[in-house]
Amino acid sequence: MNLKHLEYFITVAQMGSINRAAQALFISQPHLGKIIRDLEQSTGVPLFTRSNHGVTLTPEGIEFQRRAQRVLTELDDMFSHPNTSQLQDVSLSVSMTKYSHIMESFIQTVLQHKDLPAYAHRLQEGDPIDVMEDVYNHRADVGVLHFGQGQRKNMIALFRDRQLVYHPLAHMTPHILISQRHPLLLAGKPVTLEALSGYGFVRYEGQFEDFTYDLFSQGARFDLSVNPRMVYIVTRASLLHLLAKTDFYSIGIQDFTMQQSSYQVVSIPIEDCRGLLEFGYVLPAGIQLNSIAREFLADLKQRLC
Repeated sequence: MNLKHLEYFITVAQMGSINRAAQALFISQPHLGKIIRDLEQSTGVPLFTRSNHGVTLTPEGIEFQRRAQRVLTELDDMFSHPNTSQLQDVSLSVSMTKYSHIMESFIQTVLQHKDLPAYAHRLQEGDPIDVMEDVYNHRADVGVLHFGQGQRKNMIALFRDRQLVYHPLAHMTPHILISQRHPLLLAGKPVTLEALSGYGFVRYEGQFEDFTYDLFSQGARFDLSVNPRMVYIVTRASLLHLLAKTDFYSIGIQDFTMQQSSYQVVSIPIEDCRGLLEFGYVLPAGIQLNSIAREFLADLKQRLC
């Protein structure tokens, strides 16, 4: 059991359906169903009554929801520091999805203001749902995230449900990420999804990124999530280090500034690739960003474009 599972449980309780909750959370229904069963096994009591119409909380489930909500509320309170209110105008708090371009903009902005007498900057990473929750719960002032064209309608609905204001930044084409010393490059051969079909594929763990790995190129569809040679990771550094030391490949976007010099990993455009990744940022409704956050977003937009 972890805190994320408590959030999943509350979403199921609110929606009254594991299927609808899985869609809202961008995870698979079997995966969410297993999490709920694991929670029930851990607590030793049934939390939901299941029927053809969905699920309803049992009396034990109602009590568990009350306690879970209290735990999450206490967690939110841990991020509320009464002594840092005077630092709001000189601090940058960002939640981001796992793209180094965003991190580089954060670093650049922080360095521009490193001589201030006091500040409390914060950078958090997760999937797009994590980013939305961080901004909604005021753990971050601004959230930068990405999604595929097919997810836009659902994402806009999720922003609206959380009373978040969304601003697009850029549309990016998917690229292949491989080591500079990959056998295809050393042999002078074209680097295509078809040519890479026999190599290991590195991807982030979780269901949300699946759309990134379902690509059309040169008239063919490539579902990279069913590659028999798969490596799952959870951090950007793990992905880049693994690519640098192996002949595996992954999917990302164009090079970030230090990509080749620091990791010896290159980004190669996918020939005739259909589909774009949309990058944007979310804010709580009615919130005005401070000048440092505006500088960060301006730098990021220039970096992506």
